[in-house]
Amino acid sequence: MRDSFARDLRYAIRGLARNPGFTLVAVLALALGIGSATTIFSVVNGVLMQPLPYSAPDRLVNIWNDLGDGAQSLPAVSAADYLDYRHETTLFADFAAGSGGGVIGASGILTGTGDPERVDVSPVSHNFFPLLGVKPILGRQFTASEERFRGPNVVMLSHALWTRRYGSDSSIVGKTILLDGVPNEVVAVLPPGFHLLLPAEAFLIKDSEIWKPLQFNWDNLPPRNFTGFTVFGRLKPGVTVEQAQAEMNAVAARFRERHAIHKASNLRIRVIALHQDVVKAVRPALLVLLAAAGVLVVIACANVANLLLARATARERELSVRLAMGASRLQITRQMLTESVVLSVAGGALGMLLTAAALWYLQYLQPANLPRLSNVRVDWTVAGFAAAACVLTALLFGLAPALHGARSGVAEVLRSAGRVAGHGRAARMRQGLIIGEVALTLILLTGAGLMVRSFIALQQVRPGFDGDGAMTFQVAVPGSKYPTSAARLAFIDEVERRLRALPGVQTVGVTSQLPLTGSGPLQPYAYNDETARKWESVSADRRLATADYFAATGTHLLDGRTFARTDGPDAPRVIIIDESLAKRAWPNERAVGKQLQIGETGTENNFATVIGVVEHIRMHDLAADGLSQIYTPYYAGVGGRFSFVVRSTGNLTTLANAITREVRAIDPGLPLNDVVPFSSYVDAARAHARFSLLLMELVAGIALVLAAIGIYGVIAYSVGQRMKEFGVRMALGESPASLRMAVVRQGARLAVLSVVIGLVGAALTTRFLDRMLYNVSPTDPLTFCTVAGFLLLVAGVATLVPAWRASRADPITALRSD
Repeated sequence: MRDSFARDLRYAIRGLARNPGFTLVAVLALALGIGSATTIFSVVNGVLMQPLPYSAPDRLVNIWNDLGDGAQSLPAVSAADYLDYRHETTLFADFAAGSGGGVIGASGILTGTGDPERVDVSPVSHNFFPLLGVKPILGRQFTASEERFRGPNVVMLSHALWTRRYGSDSSIVGKTILLDGVPNEVVAVLPPGFHLLLPAEAFLIKDSEIWKPLQFNWDNLPPRNFTGFTVFGRLKPGVTVEQAQAEMNAVAARFRERHAIHKASNLRIRVIALHQDVVKAVRPALLVLLAAAGVLVVIACANVANLLLARATARERELSVRLAMGASRLQITRQMLTESVVLSVAGGALGMLLTAAALWYLQYLQPANLPRLSNVRVDWTVAGFAAAACVLTALLFGLAPALHGARSGVAEVLRSAGRVAGHGRAARMRQGLIIGEVALTLILLTGAGLMVRSFIALQQVRPGFDGDGAMTFQVAVPGSKYPTSAARLAFIDEVERRLRALPGVQTVGVTSQLPLTGSGPLQPYAYNDETARKWESVSADRRLATADYFAATGTHLLDGRTFARTDGPDAPRVIIIDESLAKRAWPNERAVGKQLQIGETGTENNFATVIGVVEHIRMHDLAADGLSQIYTPYYAGVGGRFSFVVRSTGNLTTLANAITREVRAIDPGLPLNDVVPFSSYVDAARAHARFSLLLMELVAGIALVLAAIGIYGVIAYSVGQRMKEFGVRMALGESPASLRMAVVRQGARLAVLSVVIGLVGAALTTRFLDRMLYNVSPTDPLTFCTVAGFLLLVAGVATLVPAWRASRADPITALRSD
């Protein structure tokens, strides 16, 4: 058997080498199909299929709190609820909590060794890293005593920060570093592969460079609606997420009975598997793209099968001679399948090279909003997928031609003196393959067309601000140097004064957090008796803003006024709201001058006067309106981190350099972060849609090329078989134009039938794109008609060359042939 296989393999290679044009086209078609599928599978494998890099990751969960329709729905929990979770559950092995640096007053400014640098700081409970199963490579875990309120200043460093700033100093443990001007002892360095993987909605906590103990004052707990913790849980062995959810449902019911604030908001506690939470935003798109790549493989196989059928028909005399000389039909089938395997392996090898190049380019692009990108690589799972794809494609495109070749009639073919007149069965098979290929191509093109329409619609969305012509930057000031609100406000004033004096600068605004930069604090509010009684049943995004913030961002002031310096802590409480809140609270009324409740009933100073209404800003997602917004004046209370927006008519690169120079002139010890154009946040928000669109367009484009080649191949082969017929018809007086139209009609019949089938298939399958589309119906008539017309046009062009060849048939040659 080894000798037989070796002979078949040598014969297959020699036969394919004698037909380099055929071999090249077949290998390229397979390489494009297998390469596309393997590339997308690599992303799916790395992002969706590989477990999170933690101990027993399937038992890790994230805890979400839902506080009523139109209110907070975030992985955010109050300190008091977190304590109760630990006491009132039995199915969880443990809970751990984390928060943002602002909770412990950390601005994250590193000084001392090297230039001043701002880093992300996250305080976590002492059991946080043990719960994840993460062990430091140097040093130790936090201890319970270090978590006590106003406990020792100790930190863990990320491996990247340790390498970059401290030169991988192995003696760093036990040394002190200056964080916000305060000495902190380094107790550990985390492993190089550690990253805290979080959902897009992550609240406060970040994948940080410095980690501190969560030194929270447990003796002075804030209200249960102050959700400042992100809480992670580890299930006990054998416990399912569904069982844990049932237990948390019971906990939520008890909370609603015991705590009026939870009863009013109808608190729901959700237990979400951490892996599912991290990848949920990209899962639908990646699965759709993987299915599209699978369809592309089928199209490539149909294309190569057509080529092999034509080749098998042309080789009928050779195969019949071999049968007549004693070869069995099984041997013929095996020989032709061997040729298919050789083509498939060559296509797979080239496809793997395309995959490697595509993944390198993907890592270079670093597409935003694609989690776990560093985990996307060619590994044994991907190699196994590529090998399986090679075997499957060899069977898909090789079996029909092999069976056709083995069924050739020996006597019939030998009597034909070598003339090949394609059998009706083979012709019907080739036409059927082309109809299926073109129909699948139309489905892919329709999907790509819908995504193009969706992306165009997304680009036309006004996010509530004008990102063009503005530069942004963020700066944090340490509490040790700027201890009072007045000192921090004086810093803001000086920065604004200097920046306004720069050439081309029109205005400068400051806010607590820029749009499209993640989740921020929420503000419950009430506008009538029902919402006051059900406190936290509605919430808004809360931001601090200076007087010129809205002018700097290009956000339209629709009514009233913006803030003034007189709107300070000693003045009456005032707010600015967005148009969506105004319409909800006071439909058909003017909101300016109205009182909005922004504190629980019975608390002091719980109402604020609306002084202005601005247009709604899409804070988190360009494709969704999101929550309403409430703005409070910066002058009433200033934190330690500021986001500046500088609108200018000048060159933004020049402006960025000037901004850095002016801020450092005020305080050389303050690092600036994210000095970027305002429009970059909009571009980043579109990045995921752009990435999905790019891949879908690539897959659909390859399918279109293969379909066009397939149509051309079938029509060209048919014309080649009918050249004698065409010559006779011309000898009898038929015009070349008539012959051209006959060929075009043949191609048109195939194309129209394919398009009709494809449209039905597209109508059934594009509904799976619904979650990936914005402002476009999955059955959008314009897209369907445009794609169908375009594909018919491509099919028509593909028939032109064979039609021209048919009209050049030589009548004399046809009449002389026997």
